[in-house]
Amino acid sequence: MAHYRAILIDDEPIILQGLQILIDWEAHDFEIVGCASDGIQGLDLIQKLEPDLVISDIQMPNMSGVQMISQTYDQYRCKYIVLSGYSDFAYAQQCISYGVQEYLLKPVDENELIQALEKVKSRIALDKSSDDAQTRLNDLNQKLQVLTTDELLRDISNSYFETDVDFYHLLSDYSLTLPGGSHYLALAFQTTGTDGLSLLRETLSKALDEAGYPYLLFYYANNTYISFFSFADEASMHEFHERLFALHGQILSVQGTEVCIGVGKDMSHARCLPLSCQQALHALSFKIIRGTNSINPFDSSLQKAHFIQTVPEALWDTFRQSLLQSNFANISHATRKIFQYMTDVSDMPILGIQINTLNLIMTCIQYLSERPTFPAVSYENADFLKQISSFQTADELEKYAQNMIYNLINNNNDTEIAKPTELISRVENYLHENYLEDLSLMHVAQVFYISPIYLSQAFKKQTGQLYLDYVTQVKINAAKKMLLSTDLMVYEISERLHYKDSKYFSKLFEKKTGKKPSEFRRNPN
Repeated sequence: MAHYRAILIDDEPIILQGLQILIDWEAHDFEIVGCASDGIQGLDLIQKLEPDLVISDIQMPNMSGVQMISQTYDQYRCKYIVLSGYSDFAYAQQCISYGVQEYLLKPVDENELIQALEKVKSRIALDKSSDDAQTRLNDLNQKLQVLTTDELLRDISNSYFETDVDFYHLLSDYSLTLPGGSHYLALAFQTTGTDGLSLLRETLSKALDEAGYPYLLFYYANNTYISFFSFADEASMHEFHERLFALHGQILSVQGTEVCIGVGKDMSHARCLPLSCQQALHALSFKIIRGTNSINPFDSSLQKAHFIQTVPEALWDTFRQSLLQSNFANISHATRKIFQYMTDVSDMPILGIQINTLNLIMTCIQYLSERPTFPAVSYENADFLKQISSFQTADELEKYAQNMIYNLINNNNDTEIAKPTELISRVENYLHENYLEDLSLMHVAQVFYISPIYLSQAFKKQTGQLYLDYVTQVKINAAKKMLLSTDLMVYEISERLHYKDSKYFSKLFEKKTGKKPSEFRRNPN
């Protein structure tokens, strides 16, 4: 089968017929897909068929070959061979200016036409190969851009912002946009396996685009995507909540696998989106009760699920009051009372005790989230379901619940009262000494055994700068040194500094220094 498509255009029928039988087109990988008798018909064929090759006469009625080519050469990728009974140099010059590959004089010699075809075929093949390579390169760049954006938004989701201006400043620094509004919200979407992750991203993007609410979507971890939302007014926010079940159904109909949704609390400030994000991630734990295909608001109650043997409301009220007072003795006593009821009074099965243990921990997180400084709990290191399900006795579960609650409150208190001067100084030294390593907020927090949110908050208080701003400046300074002291290419410097997209790195460098990397290398002053 022929690889390339060609059309013939000439106002003399005998020439059209002669061209079709003059050579074995298929033997030279061409197929004649259309013929025309003037420039107007030829123009119409080119627009409809988009051939690889056009062989055309010059002098034709209604529209000349030159006029036709002038209207198509910059819109279509086809190559041109021009046939003319005129040896006038002006025609050849015009044709060359419009990108015509070959100019042959009539009567056409068979060997000349074959030679012209082979030349044009080589150019078409080269163009197609170049197009394929460019397509692969564009796909790779797009994937790298997605990975870079995901990494930035993961850091933002674990950061602490004192003002909305700080939040939007960081977004704009990385060419990310989210319209300002009066209400903000984060959702977590978690699927049951890794096979459908790429499909889930496509499904979510399409569904959220159709919903029409401004959003930012990124991959977080553990088969989970996060989406930030902005709402212009309260009515839009309520409308979104009402449409959430329909949105979930739309996602499930395409995804074909289970998708659990965690819903953070509505926030009145953009700077609180990281908090709503952490709440949405914690709310995914409710799937132990509602199932892996459920929608789980962070501030909903677990104890009234229909198949759970419930604990009396008075005992929960006592527990909640002890949390408000942050009194460890009272918290311990209230927790003990709840476990005594489950074991001694209701003789609750182990599944019920496990579920209510989760409820105790989530209630603690919910109450602490009302404080100005939310407890520093890393979602990735707090797999409640896995840990709770591993305990098979009430005593083990009680000890686990007590320890988790104490740790949550202690972390929260540390966040409120600590003076982290020494810690942040150590972090700064680490950043300057390890600028070639992964300096994401998540990674550095793990290095220092602290939560990302706590590190972000403490860093801003201590240095007056957002963590990502500081890291960016450290990397830009390192890039300057490498540009001046090494022969590394810009893309190599970008890779060493953990920027996955060299174009993005170059834009960021120019934004911070006022010069492109290549310009800075030539003239650093």
